[in-house]
Amino acid sequence: MTDAPVIAPPQDQYAQSKTGDAPAITLPQDHYAHPDAATEWWWHIGTLNSGDRVFGFEIAINGSGAQGSVFTQLMLTDVQNQQHYQATSGTSYSKDWAESDATKPWYAVINGPDGAGCQTGFATNPLNMSVQASFTDIDTAAEIILQLQLNQKGAPLLVWGTGLQDGNYYYSLTNLQASGQISINGEIFPVTGVTWMDHEWGVFPPGTAWILQDMQLPNGIAIMNYAAGIKPELGKPMPSHATILDLAGGSTEHDSTSTPLGPTWTDRHGNEYFTRWTVEIPGITGTNFEVTSLVPGQAFEQAISVYEGVATFTGQLAGEPVSGTAWNEQKLAG
Repeated sequence: MTDAPVIAPPQDQYAQSKTGDAPAITLPQDHYAHPDAATEWWWHIGTLNSGDRVFGFEIAINGSGAQGSVFTQLMLTDVQNQQHYQATSGTSYSKDWAESDATKPWYAVINGPDGAGCQTGFATNPLNMSVQASFTDIDTAAEIILQLQLNQKGAPLLVWGTGLQDGNYYYSLTNLQASGQISINGEIFPVTGVTWMDHEWGVFPPGTAWILQDMQLPNGIAIMNYAAGIKPELGKPMPSHATILDLAGGSTEHDSTSTPLGPTWTDRHGNEYFTRWTVEIPGITGTNFEVTSLVPGQAFEQAISVYEGVATFTGQLAGEPVSGTAWNEQKLAG
């Protein structure tokens, strides 16, 4: 952990835990890089709107000193045209790729040969960010540029309820007010939305398969549901875990059940992914959701084959009807 910064964010952005345990995450200090971590990433995803046009995006920056490399995964999904653009790019590890001194403005930057991601924190509050990325789509050669301003509203979601499990530290900013523009082959779209950022660091299990669904309610409640180390089968319920960020800013973890549904989509490597999932949280009566991808084919298909895509959800939370934006992610090969 680093010392307290010169300028701290508003009080409601400090982490809370409802488990009775002390939170493992302290913000804004832990928003900065952790040089001793084996692996660390900042991962921006979400839904952007330009009039009646809907876009999904991802800007992920990952560094691994243990492996001596950094890489970025960049994507944009045009829902209206059912078009998915993507690129993965890596380069050699550099100790100054991300700022670790919490008394300085935060940044994380990767400039790879096939794509570049850049994230820079404002001096007054590192949880408000300027995020930029540019890449060339591997299939169509389309030139994609994303330029976003992100301003966090409210508390972070502490994954697992405390932000720490088995040497992994993990929190999410789930209420980032986004504005800016995207460009597809020079055509510019002004965009707005509420987006999501994950920051994870520590010792990651090697070769782990996982599934994950993120759900954002319009009122600020957010839900992250995941399972790891289990191979999904069509229509077969599987055990999972959900972390809920409530309106008071508290994070709690719950057992859940996730069921993969069709239609399925198969990537160029023969990996079959599920475009719909149901999620049930038995411990909260009347709580169940259905997550549906907005475009079937949304996978990174270069060095890492993983499905990550924009979605929506509908369902019930404690018996009340809910709906909102979502994210559907799967890495099925261990």
